[in-house]
Amino acid sequence: MNLPTLKIRNMPDRAHTTPNYINFVQSIKESLNFGDSRSENLTLKTILLACMDNSYVEGSSQLTNISGQTVRNHLRDKNPEGLLQINADLIATMREKGLFRKPLIVAMDWHDEMYYGDIDAYGVIGTKNKAGTNYAYEYATASIVVKGIRFVIAAIPVMKRTILDMVSRLLDIIESHGIRISSLLMDGGFFSADLINYLNSIGMNFVMHAPKLGKECKGEEIDVEYRTSSHNRRKKDQASFSVVSIYGHTRKGWILYVFATNMDISPEKLLKLYRKRWGIETGYRMIRKFLARTTSKRHNIRLLYFYLAILLYNMWVLMNIVARVKIIAENLKVFIASKLIEANPFVTNLVQSNGHSGGDF
Repeated sequence: MNLPTLKIRNMPDRAHTTPNYINFVQSIKESLNFGDSRSENLTLKTILLACMDNSYVEGSSQLTNISGQTVRNHLRDKNPEGLLQINADLIATMREKGLFRKPLIVAMDWHDEMYYGDIDAYGVIGTKNKAGTNYAYEYATASIVVKGIRFVIAAIPVMKRTILDMVSRLLDIIESHGIRISSLLMDGGFFSADLINYLNSIGMNFVMHAPKLGKECKGEEIDVEYRTSSHNRRKKDQASFSVVSIYGHTRKGWILYVFATNMDISPEKLLKLYRKRWGIETGYRMIRKFLARTTSKRHNIRLLYFYLAILLYNMWVLMNIVARVKIIAENLKVFIASKLIEANPFVTNLVQSNGHSGGDF
């Protein structure tokens, strides 16, 4: 097990971190219905350690003196949906701090965890080729930007890529949290007439990257009203929206961005708004910092690990909001690992070798 190197700069603060950590672990234990038996407590420690190290439970179990098979046996019948209530509690905490009371910008996306095993396993779907496979476990998420940090407010497994159903389910979850949306940001994979008609019907402002409409622009900046003309659709099922294209500068030079939208704002403001979703993809890379690995075909175990990674990531975001300094994610991982196995010489040596006394832990 190779935990990240502890960086003394931007350490987790004991006053903010310790209570949050204790409450968080207790909430996980309760949501998964873990009892007080020694093996179940060790199971919880083992999977959390695997999350901290992005490793398999076989590796983290060596530090908790429980077999990886025993851990999997305890997880076989656990319902991962209970973990989402913890996320709801985190969201409620943010609302109490006044951070989610105004209408918010929300970005939606889906994420593939590539799969190399039995393609008939439950939850495995076909997707674009990546890293030598066309199959993956897929998840859809909705995130917001708060104080420059991305916070995941909704997540669902994708059993088949039905875009309208996926978006409507995420919107229902967001509404259940009492969160209002000022604008919805989506990439080109969401582009569909059905979805656009649905968003128009509920009065939802949206900006959707639409490279498929690039031929309408002919390499020029435009801002025009547009109506689809699919031959296999009735006239009433066609979608109406604005097509806006604008050149934007990137590291690779100037490129023409093409958007579908129902918002009446300038192309410059539209591009600035859409750029906020780029941080969402960065946020997903951060979520993966807390994702345990597994070769299990059991969908509930994989979903449990993904939801747990989101919770750990969101807790890091929450701590950065309430802490006096920005907490480095790797430091939070070391902090949690040290709490889980604080009597283990490995952690003591890790902390002290990096010039920290361990007193804040």
